[in-house]
Amino acid sequence: MKTTPPTETADSHAPSAIARANGARPYRRLLKVALALFALAAGSYFVYRQAQRRALANQVRQLFAAGRYNDARTPLGRWSRLEPGAGEPAYYRAWLALVDDQPRAVIEAVDLARAQGFDANRLECLAAIYQARAKRYTLAEPVLEAAYQARTPPQALVAKELARIYLSTYRLDRAAAAIDRWRELAPTDPLPYLWRNEIGTRTQAEHSVMIQNDRAALELDPNLDQARLELASELSKERRFDEAEPEYQAYLKRNPGNAEALIGLGRNAFQQGDLEAALRYYEQALKTDPRQPEALKELAQADLRMGRFASSRDRFKILIELDPFDYELRYSYAQALRRLGDEAGFRRENAAASRLRKENDEITQLRFDLLKAPDNQEIRFAVARWMLEHGHTAEGLKWTNEILRVNPNHAGTHRILADHYARTGDAGLANYHRLLAGPKP
Repeated sequence: MKTTPPTETADSHAPSAIARANGARPYRRLLKVALALFALAAGSYFVYRQAQRRALANQVRQLFAAGRYNDARTPLGRWSRLEPGAGEPAYYRAWLALVDDQPRAVIEAVDLARAQGFDANRLECLAAIYQARAKRYTLAEPVLEAAYQARTPPQALVAKELARIYLSTYRLDRAAAAIDRWRELAPTDPLPYLWRNEIGTRTQAEHSVMIQNDRAALELDPNLDQARLELASELSKERRFDEAEPEYQAYLKRNPGNAEALIGLGRNAFQQGDLEAALRYYEQALKTDPRQPEALKELAQADLRMGRFASSRDRFKILIELDPFDYELRYSYAQALRRLGDEAGFRRENAAASRLRKENDEITQLRFDLLKAPDNQEIRFAVARWMLEHGHTAEGLKWTNEILRVNPNHAGTHRILADHYARTGDAGLANYHRLLAGPKP
């Protein structure tokens, strides 16, 4: 008789299912613990990165506010790597690029910060500094003036570039105020002292004041060649020859063969009665540049005094080719021609010298008037016209740009520009300015 196997029931496998379930529970618990630990670690890492970012941001802000740009480079680089697309680190990179004078990097960083919605006023301030350096004063000045009043950072650079604009347009009182603020904000920068001397040169400041500024600049940077050469020249003008001599020599040690320093030493020697040493220095300057105007002038005058009239005439002829509007050269050239028996040449050059002297008196008076009324457009126009008519093209064009910045429709300015470009063969620009000038009154 066959035995029928027992039928399987739902409970027949229960013990093994329970065993499996019981065996899986520890793994699930371990997985939950692992996930919790991972979440905790991720959260902690996120918190750490946020804290690191805040610490770097605060460090960079403080270093830039203190003007410690070199110290800021490393933390700024780390901050930028943590937030490669963020606006604020891009803003500081643009600021640093201005310090390093890297225009392309300034533009790129400003554009990135602007795209990220960073403070528009602060970005416009950096862009205006860049524009001022590129001599786009029309764009830069209003932004810089607003930043100057609001003390928008970077204040030292704002004051510097605003001073540059004011100096270029003879607004010397405003330039002085901006330079003084720049000096206060950047006490280790020697350049404000030299820019102060630029004002002193135009206002005929006492030599003692100029000397003081040069010495202050050299205390901050003993290798500042411009200050060294200026100091030597100012000491010489004060007849402090024993003090001027070592300054010229120190400058020459760093700039061998420099014609300006050699001429200064020559004048020093001449003032002390050592004509032989003076001539030696002048000749040495001509070895550097055979057409160096100041050396040629000194040697031509020396030739005239010592009766070497033909040599003097030849040197003056070269000088007049270099600067046909210098009336003193014309007078001296006329004297050399007369000593050589050329009366017709003497009369011609003497008449030219008299005419040029009157014209020189005109620009001297215009400069004086400009000091009293730097914003007067008609004085500016007269200066621009004189400059263009007397071969000072770069300075004349600078003045025309300033006039047209304030008054784009100034007919007289467009007229002299039309004449200038017609003389220089640029028919397109000549016609453009003639059209804007309109019919002559």
